[in-house]
Amino acid sequence: MISHIIPQKEWFVKSNSPKFPLDKYIVLLYTTIRDYMKMYEVRSETMADQTKLMRIGELAKATGVSTQTIHYYLREGLLPPPIKTAPNMAYYDSEYVEDIRLIKQLQEKRYLPLSAIKLVLEAKREGKDVSRLQDMRLGLEELFRPLGPGEELEAITLIELVAMTGLPAATLETLEEMDILMPTITSQGKRYDGLDVRIVRAVKELLDLGLLPSDLGFYGRYVEALRTEARVIWEKLFQGLAGESHAPGGEVKEILDNLKASLTAKVYRWAALEFHNQG
Repeated sequence: MISHIIPQKEWFVKSNSPKFPLDKYIVLLYTTIRDYMKMYEVRSETMADQTKLMRIGELAKATGVSTQTIHYYLREGLLPPPIKTAPNMAYYDSEYVEDIRLIKQLQEKRYLPLSAIKLVLEAKREGKDVSRLQDMRLGLEELFRPLGPGEELEAITLIELVAMTGLPAATLETLEEMDILMPTITSQGKRYDGLDVRIVRAVKELLDLGLLPSDLGFYGRYVEALRTEARVIWEKLFQGLAGESHAPGGEVKEILDNLKASLTAKVYRWAALEFHNQG
């Protein structure tokens, strides 16, 4: 509607005088309509750019990843379902470009696994505020920072784990039953990561010193206690209630590490004195 910017009939009648002739009114009307149409064209082009939809090939070209990778992200829930106009016809908007670039950044520069990246993307789509999203990302970066070069090892099979650590498969299965070894279950079977290798190698050192696998059962209870800790910390400090303040993830991890180190030192000092007095 342009009636609100075209000179009204009453205005023309009042202005229809030698001081404001008809030809000037026509020129004014023409320039008003011309300016409005230019404004409309610019606005239409801007809206078209914002709502431009792409096929998967165009999305792959815009982000620098393969179409197979995009399909994988979709299957894993990192990307929302696209707009489908037919069974084999899907369209993607600019949000997908931003999300894929974020996935690549968090993978390549922050070393986050896809499971952690999925949490960041879900929080982003839920409308979490920028500061909270940033804290969440930094906390995950701190949590998933490799403990050493060996942790970046790609997932391996049980046979490969046996070859790398020297522990027999039967012992590894016992550690799994005790909840000390925690493989990832995939469609190809059980897979072990760099942390699993570190755990098994540490266990082997204890076994070489004279302990038996059955002596390590308390570590299973320790793992369960850590799971409870993680659940409480996540629900109370990281998720919390809407609108509540929250502690930065890196700060929380530092507090927890300090607490557990202090408790460990306290218990072992007590044990040293207790056993010395008994001797």
